[in-house]
Amino acid sequence: MRIVFSRMPSAKRDWCRRTARTTTRRRSGIALLVVLVALAIVSTIGMLLLRMALMHHRQAQRETFIAQSRWLAESAFDQTGRRLKADAKSEGFAWSVPAKELDGQHAANVVVEIRPVKDAPQRREVTVVADFPANSPQRSRTRRVRQIDL
Repeated sequence: MRIVFSRMPSAKRDWCRRTARTTTRRRSGIALLVVLVALAIVSTIGMLLLRMALMHHRQAQRETFIAQSRWLAESAFDQTGRRLKADAKSEGFAWSVPAKELDGQHAANVVVEIRPVKDAPQRREVTVVADFPANSPQRSRTRRVRQIDL
């Protein structure tokens, strides 16, 4: 027994080849589009994560600056109490704290004003303004007012 394969007419054979090529091109085009969309989504998520990390870092730095300026103000009150015991006529002072005494990167400025309190000769009103870091647009300023007995 002999098997004879019939051949397709050439026009139909050419049409099948063209259809196969077009389908392959469409599939590769769709695959490329899917890859590009996935890459865009992953890039967007990456950028959002980076942005959030940067915001958290800045917030932590801001909170550190606030805490440091508050501690500097408290230190200034302690220092003022010692100065007033030594010299009750003191009117205030400016205190520059170098960076090496703090965090090694940022210096601080503290200004203390001392005024006598009316009707209480043994009491002084002390105003402290602490800036950390000094001369920086991101500085934290703490202003406190207290009365100190001599």
